[in-house]
Order: sequence, then structure tokens, then C-alpha cells
Amino acid sequence: MPETYDTLRSVLTGSLRVPDDAVHPEATLEQLGLDSMALTEMVLILHERFAVRISNEYAVLGRTVAEVADHLDALVAAGPRTVTPS
Repeated sequence: MPETYDTLRSVLTGSLRVPDDAVHPEATLEQLGLDSMALTEMVLILHERFAVRISNEYAVLGRTVAEVADHLDALVAAGPRTVTPS
């Protein structure tokens, strides 16, 4: 998870302009100040970076940063062309 978490953190702090000190594993996407538009942007960026599709159940504001990173790890481990049901 460290590499995935670091990439997710980079997306949150760089592309989505979340303050670096706000991002930690237990923080929810909502606590980080993301709205539905930012969430959509995050999903698109992560799709490009990891070549995976994040399912709708994980693309919600109530998810923690750690949960999203774990989900990305599982998708990457399953293979780059795997598509999870939406």
C-alpha cells in the first residue's frame, strides 16, 4: 500500500489541492473537503495513473483514504484491465 497511498496522497494534495497535513489514512474524502466534482476528478486521475476503474461503492465521500488506497491495491493486483462492477 505505501506506493499506492503515496500516489493517492499526491493526487489529493497536488491535483485537488487538499492541505498536506489534512491527508492521513483515517480521513474521509468528505473530511478532506472534496465534493462530488472533486471526487469525479479524483476517480478520473486515478484511472489514468493506475489503469483501473474504481467501482461506485468506493467512489463515495464517506470512504477513508486508507480504504481507497486498499481498493486501488486490490484492483492493481487483479490486473490492469480488470473492471469492477459499478
